[in-house]
Amino acid sequence: MYLEESARVMIEIYDDRVSIVSPGGVPKGITDENFGKRSIARNPIIADLLRRTHYIEKAGTGIGRMKELMRNAGLKEPKFKYDDFFEVTFLRPSYYDKNYGTYDLSQNKMNNKQEKLSKTQTEILELIKENSSITQKEMSKIIGLAMPTIQKDITILKNKNIISRQGSTKKGKWIINK
Repeated sequence: MYLEESARVMIEIYDDRVSIVSPGGVPKGITDENFGKRSIARNPIIADLLRRTHYIEKAGTGIGRMKELMRNAGLKEPKFKYDDFFEVTFLRPSYYDKNYGTYDLSQNKMNNKQEKLSKTQTEILELIKENSSITQKEMSKIIGLAMPTIQKDITILKNKNIISRQGSTKKGKWIINK
């Protein structure tokens, strides 16, 4: 287990889960029925400032996005607890699981057809699934990494025969080899 404490937030990292605990619970007016569907700003002035400076896109979308991203990664939805504290737990494959760190390219789940991929390589695959005509420059911008890093990971994916390119660099498309 690894503990990180910053601004009274505690992050616990275990072999099978990551747990983030923050004091304060949820704002008044949030019930079990509307949790993740309704948003109430704890501090409306700060929330408005963050929205106007584009540090937040939309209020009230975080819980749904977390659930969706975990499902899309083939993982269980996060678990939430709230009373005097707010806790979210992200379950992940156990370190001791023989399949840890593997990714099934065809089913987006763990199974026998697996390759070890980095986080960036997995993000590249997700972008290709969404848009087979995406450019390396667009990938670099979306993922937020420099072009040489994207190019290196694409080369690794090509060398592992996970992806290939069909057509020209400008008008071609990516193929995920199954």
